[in-house]
Amino acid sequence: MTSPETAPVEAAPPDAVPPDAAPGGPRFSVVTAGPDGLELVVAFGPRDYAVRLSPAEAGELGLALLATASVAADAAQDVPAGTRVENCFFPVLGWTAGEIAPGVPALALRLAEGAEIAFQFDRDTARACGRDLARSGRVPWRERLGRVFRRPARMPVPPPANPQGA
Repeated sequence: MTSPETAPVEAAPPDAVPPDAAPGGPRFSVVTAGPDGLELVVAFGPRDYAVRLSPAEAGELGLALLATASVAADAAQDVPAGTRVENCFFPVLGWTAGEIAPGVPALALRLAEGAEIAFQFDRDTARACGRDLARSGRVPWRERLGRVFRRPARMPVPPPANPQGA
């Protein structure tokens, strides 16, 4: 299932340079470094600089980068230079839901800054997630009921004029 805002996106080749990257600017990649770590590789020109990270550190860095990109991409937010962004609510512009394999549901989100992130679920978790999202998008029962029984305010009716002028 695809949101109306989401068009199919062709995957870019892994060595593709982003179109807005400055020529000779930094390039980023991540490589595994065994079962308990990974290396973030920042390349400047012909040189590579690797930073070893634990999985928890990589998750923290990834979240901070996505949040900062999301905040910076939102022109409506006036965020002063130097503001530390560690997390935020990510504006979702589109989504794709389906299965990546039989019995393996997945949800891909397209965020405001153009990043896409995908989540894999087991069936029970996918159903629970869908129910919770549907429930949060509905007007609460009490509010719906109140709308039905609420009467619009009436204008006061002026008293009838005295035809005898007394």
